[in-house]
Amino acid sequence: MVISSEPPHTRNAERAVSVYDIPQVLQFSYVYELPIGKGRQFGRQMHPVLNAIVGGWQVNGIVRIDNGRPIIPGLDSSTPIPTWGQRPNLSGSLGRSSGRPQDSTDPDTGTSYFANPAALSQTPDNTLGNAPRTIGSVRQPGARDVSMSLFKEFPLGVLREGMRLQFRAESFNTFNHPHFAGPNANVGASDYGFISSTFNSPREMQLGLKFYF
Repeated sequence: MVISSEPPHTRNAERAVSVYDIPQVLQFSYVYELPIGKGRQFGRQMHPVLNAIVGGWQVNGIVRIDNGRPIIPGLDSSTPIPTWGQRPNLSGSLGRSSGRPQDSTDPDTGTSYFANPAALSQTPDNTLGNAPRTIGSVRQPGARDVSMSLFKEFPLGVLREGMRLQFRAESFNTFNHPHFAGPNANVGASDYGFISSTFNSPREMQLGLKFYF
């Protein structure tokens, strides 16, 4: 169907997946007590002083992997029908190139994120264009995020029953993976098909103490 041949209010022209659609998400968390210290697999007879230092540590983490949101096509410049938005024309199934996202960050030396960028083209003036609101055949780069923490509690029952001190070392984006933003999908832009930014933070670390009394 060519949208420009239909009335602007045709509902079929608006049929597309949500801009927030992420079809596949893997996310899990874990807590693991290291088997080191008095009464554990390693160091069963460990001296109490040494056990207070190296025994009883735990690690936990959150892992998220997803395959990204759909592409939102647009035009760098347009002359739309008054009160109606204009989209590019789509002449085939838009696909992703075989390169890594970071290969698409420099329009001068890189390769387009799209395998066939010409599938989207400029729309004539005063027409709507036949591209849908979103394109799911190719998606923005997905997330590969890991956050972890290491913590230990030091009992202080000799001072007061139930009293303890907890130490935590936390890292966010532990492996410093960049999460690339989607490529510029505005036809006619100088960086059309290229990625210009990331939208996650680099690795962050923090230390903390919590006193229970």
